[in-house]
Amino acid sequence: MINTLTSLRFIFALMVFGAHCYTIDKFFDTHFFKEGFVGVSFFFVLSGFIIAYNYQKKFSENKIAKRAFWVARIARIYPLHWLTLFIAVALGNYVIASGAIDWLKHFLASLTLTNAYIPKADYFFSFNSPSWSLCCEQLFYLCFPFLIPIAKDYKKLLCVFLVSAILIVIGMHFTPETDIKGYWYVNPITRLPDFLAGMLLFQLYDRLKGKNITAYQGSIIEIASIVLFLAFYLYAAEIPKVYRYSCYYWLPVAFLLISFSLQKGIVSRLLSNRILVIGGEISYSFYLIHLFVLLSYAEWQKGSNFHIAWYISIPILFCIIVLLSLLSYYYFEKPMNKRIKTLLNK
Repeated sequence: MINTLTSLRFIFALMVFGAHCYTIDKFFDTHFFKEGFVGVSFFFVLSGFIIAYNYQKKFSENKIAKRAFWVARIARIYPLHWLTLFIAVALGNYVIASGAIDWLKHFLASLTLTNAYIPKADYFFSFNSPSWSLCCEQLFYLCFPFLIPIAKDYKKLLCVFLVSAILIVIGMHFTPETDIKGYWYVNPITRLPDFLAGMLLFQLYDRLKGKNITAYQGSIIEIASIVLFLAFYLYAAEIPKVYRYSCYYWLPVAFLLISFSLQKGIVSRLLSNRILVIGGEISYSFYLIHLFVLLSYAEWQKGSNFHIAWYISIPILFCIIVLLSLLSYYYFEKPMNKRIKTLLNK
């Protein structure tokens, strides 16, 4: 495990949390907070890096079978996804459907993580809306073993990435504004280059990890990567949103990942703090749970005469989400992960 990258997962999960706080107060309905959706792009690129970091060598040396890899991935994403899906069903009001049959179609699409392939918001954002990103992760995991022969030669992988990137940028340019979210933000096929970018970064990391980089040099690199990311982030309002959904952030996210994966600088030492690492470990739970809490509170506030200022309610809600995430991670995710692996690997 690379502690710094685990901690970054938590930081970017916080950005997604901030992007959704506009449901509580208009104070958060600004570019600085709402641009936090970049957290999802970070997760996709990080996924490509971490999966390659953990499994590329094993596949290349035939130390793991495709089935074992896919079982491990299923055990990771499905238990909590299904739990939050059924919570959304129990709570109601999380899906727009014209009748029982239409509701069932939405439910089955969410259950099987295929809803993001349907370019309609009532599908890809139905039930627990953050789960659309799991559709993308599912495709990444399905493709990864078949990408290994290409990944053995970084030049081939780079060519595949560049061709797909060029096609995506062209496609984005000709897509009507009303369709960009369905085709470029949530669609698993068009988010695959994010994953490929992460795999390419692992190739670079593999070549740099043995280099003699001093703490001073490492610190300069890490600080420069943060400055570059912030520059892209703050300037993003001037860039058409369709590009910001993925390709615009490839460079700053890549620089961040490679800088902190090397763990050479002073910022890496700060990010290796155990509290932040635990935050990264529970970030999946945090990501899937947070919107339930925010929306439930917002709904309660609408019908209540007792109004709580956002600077009080947001910290309290954040603490509640962290607590629920800790409980989920230690008492649901980890036990279910082991049980599913045991069951499916028989």
